Amino acid sequence: MVQHYLWILLLCLQTCLEAAGNNTNILTVNGILGDTVSFPLNIHESQKITNIAWMNSKSSVALVVAIDSEPAPKVTVTHQNYQKRINVSHQNYDLKISDLRMEDAGIYKADINMKTSKMEEFTTITRSYNLQVYRRLGKPTITQSLMTFVNRTCNVTLTCSVEKEEMNVLYSWSPLGKEGSILQIFQTPENQELTYTCTAQNPVSNNSDSISARQLCSDITMGLHTHLAGWLSGLAVLFLFILILPSVLLFLLCKRKQAFQTNQTVTNRSIKTKDVSVLWKYASVEI
Repeated sequence: MVQHYLWILLLCLQTCLEAAGNNTNILTVNGILGDTVSFPLNIHESQKITNIAWMNSKSSVALVVAIDSEPAPKVTVTHQNYQKRINVSHQNYDLKISDLRMEDAGIYKADINMKTSKMEEFTTITRSYNLQVYRRLGKPTITQSLMTFVNRTCNVTLTCSVEKEEMNVLYSWSPLGKEGSILQIFQTPENQELTYTCTAQNPVSNNSDSISARQLCSDITMGLHTHLAGWLSGLAVLFLFILILPSVLLFLLCKRKQAFQTNQTVTNRSIKTKDVSVLWKYASVEI
């Protein structure tokens, strides 16, 4: 019974080792969307190539046939998706795919058939590739969010992102040396001269953008200044109101008193004039 389990264990171990060996033989090739990628075969001049059959995980791709009387091999594209996009090097038979598309990504295999040293026998060498297609990264964008202001310290969250976000994009921040797309900053007046730079990169390209420390929390600072200016303006208006109101009231009171005195004087004059008229009337009657 123990021997039976031992045989099963050895069989599993052998299977795992074979799988690991196959994976190590696969060469990863990185390509840029819209550009050209090359699959290196590493063929020496001494090797006599007869033909090379290229295929991906779904179908055949191309057949390359060496012609002794011609310097360039004959290339037959066997799948319509690769028409006018396949080229083969005359020197080393490397396959090139131009105008890369995202759907081109995947596993490719080349069966290389060549003559042996005896020139009568043939041998086949297989090369495998894992094609990864990536977009060329544009300039990332840095945005601010979650801003708070406490004790002259501005707490702000910076987020770095690129257009058409995809996998295998790594972000880093300098000069802090932080990794990831999100950076938490505690901004103080003492570090206003710093510049924070976000670098986005994938296996084929990288790009960066920067933001000055002076730009951070500018909205909050401006809001505080505006708020303070509003308070000062309100206090100034209140002060002027308190200062001017008594003067206005005193002026109105004086005007009212002056008007009252003027009316009183006019009234007295009217009475005196009336009295004089009466006296003149009585005097005329007595005469």
